[in-house]
Amino acid sequence: MKNRCWSALLLSLLVGAASAQSTPPAPTPIQTGPGGYGGTVSGLDLMDVDLMFIGAHPDDDGGVGGILARYLLDGGYKGTVITLTGGEGGGNATGRETGPALGLIRQEEERRSLAMLGVDSPHFLGLRDFYFTLSAEETLAKWGGPAFVCDVVRLVRLRRPEVIVTMWPGPGTHGQHQMAARAATLAYTSAGDPARCPEQLKEGIAPFTPLKLYYYPNSAEDATVEIPTDDVSRTARIRYADLKNIAQFNYRSQGWDTFSTLPAKTASPETFMLVASRVPTPIQETSLLAGALTPSGSSPAGVRLAVHPTAYDIGAGQATPVTVNLTNTTGQPMTEVTLALNAPTGWTVSAAPAANTLKPGETASATFQVTAPAGAAAERGTLTGSYRAVQDAQVITGRASNFVRPLPAVVATFAPTFDVAAYQDFARQTGTDWVIGSLPTRLALALGQKTPVKVIVTNRSQAAVNGELNLKLPAGVTLSGDTRYQLAAGQSKTLTVQLEAVAAALPAGRQSALLPVSLSTGTFTDTANAYVLPTLTIPRLKKAPTIDGDLSDMAAGAGSQIGPDDLWWRTKPEGAADASASFTLGYDDTSLYVGMNVKDELVACNIAPDDIKAQLRSDAIGVTVDPSGSSRDTGTTMQAAAFPCTTAGFGARGFRDADARQGEMEETAPGMQVASKKVDGGYTIEFRLPWAAMPTVPRPGDTIGVNLVMYDGDQADARVGANISQSGLAWASFSWGGKQALPYLWPRVTLGN
Repeated sequence: MKNRCWSALLLSLLVGAASAQSTPPAPTPIQTGPGGYGGTVSGLDLMDVDLMFIGAHPDDDGGVGGILARYLLDGGYKGTVITLTGGEGGGNATGRETGPALGLIRQEEERRSLAMLGVDSPHFLGLRDFYFTLSAEETLAKWGGPAFVCDVVRLVRLRRPEVIVTMWPGPGTHGQHQMAARAATLAYTSAGDPARCPEQLKEGIAPFTPLKLYYYPNSAEDATVEIPTDDVSRTARIRYADLKNIAQFNYRSQGWDTFSTLPAKTASPETFMLVASRVPTPIQETSLLAGALTPSGSSPAGVRLAVHPTAYDIGAGQATPVTVNLTNTTGQPMTEVTLALNAPTGWTVSAAPAANTLKPGETASATFQVTAPAGAAAERGTLTGSYRAVQDAQVITGRASNFVRPLPAVVATFAPTFDVAAYQDFARQTGTDWVIGSLPTRLALALGQKTPVKVIVTNRSQAAVNGELNLKLPAGVTLSGDTRYQLAAGQSKTLTVQLEAVAAALPAGRQSALLPVSLSTGTFTDTANAYVLPTLTIPRLKKAPTIDGDLSDMAAGAGSQIGPDDLWWRTKPEGAADASASFTLGYDDTSLYVGMNVKDELVACNIAPDDIKAQLRSDAIGVTVDPSGSSRDTGTTMQAAAFPCTTAGFGARGFRDADARQGEMEETAPGMQVASKKVDGGYTIEFRLPWAAMPTVPRPGDTIGVNLVMYDGDQADARVGANISQSGLAWASFSWGGKQALPYLWPRVTLGN
């Protein structure tokens, strides 16, 4: 792969990595003893660890608490945690500190938690933690570009972890999580390459090549290894799940103390996805250290074995070169060394080379020709490389895997949204593209409207082809447009079809829906998630309503409702009386107006009048507005919110949260007004949201993005400021982030003339 600068690659999220890594010599054993940290008493001895977790915020290590205790406290290994930010952009469930002050608190919480698990020297890079985002692109921009990747590489080179664990790097999670995981991936692929971050060599830092890379899995099906937490730590004398909960009780600013019980209510295993490895691994892993720090079967720890296809996607019926590399990192020669490669049943693999001898530090390489049958399914196929050798009169063996996907002559895929496309490019550039399969394309379908959907059709064969797309659609979604294609040899073409969702596509009681869609050409099928979005045309009001909590002057507006089935967060309400709402929208030349009649049997008022922030803590209403209708992240939107009451009594208090101007409305949204009234069975609440306070001003006839979000907590005796949120409902309710942080998944509201 050609070397390209990280700046250009990361700025477009097409991040390249070196395909060939330098092979450092086998490490010299360190003699440790009281009063010292190594036989040579060097800085590297002090820094050396076996395991490293890389996350974005304090508490992102929540998924590794069990393995840290298992390997560090009980196993005698060393580990560290790299946290890119101080978490200063998050909420505070214990006090009023925000910004840098909150970041210092959260860092101390993480230090205390990690110390209980065996980590005594974590690192904080000091990158900016800003408002909640699901955008990797926005994160990269606010972090000042890709320079921080070299800071991560520096720590990997200094601390020399054989095993790196990180988060999920693709869309569907916090944008800062994505960028932390992408930086970890780059560090894994490139820290051993002296051409990467070369200025660090002048600091006396030598390249170092980690041996294994794990992600938090994107789904349960993606997990390749489960580490139990229901067995007992011999050091702590309690279960790993209990020890983990005790440690995570420290994350009080994030409310973790409210559910970190002792004993732990559950003892679920910690799950991980092995993404890349340079060492042999067992067929079914039971330890993240296998092959890297402990033997894998009879293969000595640290022996390098890797399988390298030329690409993940290969042509069915076409021979593809696949290389198997073995490096003897031990201090003794390997004799009678043979390399082999196995492929799925029905595939063919060329013959293996003759046996040879490997001296310490030497590498054997064999390239095999692999051919999948012409009719092979376009599914991920496992290629397993193996070696057999004799060392010290003993037979040793090891195996390692990689993946390819055989594709037929004609392939059709849904054109991905910008964020999915950026991650796909990153994964391909870093050789982790086999992971993409767990990330379906997203299609935003406005209810009752024809939505253009682009389909990319590619002819991989040497001859012209023609045919027709076959789309499998759920009930309530219909197709129009020409689905036929004609392609010359090697040609790729983009077709545009129209999909329309109607009310029949919605499950009972819901205003939005997430539905599966598939696209086929012959034997190849691509899948997508169709997000059916509510739509509404709202009138231009002749008279501006008075913002006083009385909704009678909003009668001229247009509206809809939100019910218990429109759940995106935590626990479903017991019924409409527990949490639901009807609402009305209207606008004029100056403002957007929102009126809501909220049903809530217990309205919580545990927010102090001078602590107005973070609506997730209590009963609250959020109104998210994308005035352009085309925002890619919340930095160009307005996220207004209000508590209906405070500890001083009923009377709404408004603010902005999770957009580029956070804070009380008087400072961040001049002209914004909110009001509420207590009524039988709940409360009413009104908003006036000035167009002038938004990043852009729409015009009559424009379609904008608007979502209405409800937060409900039923704890009557909650302490002041406590996070009591237990249910989240929304007009368009897609998981914990889609309702708020993905503007292209917000309902479509047209400003009527």
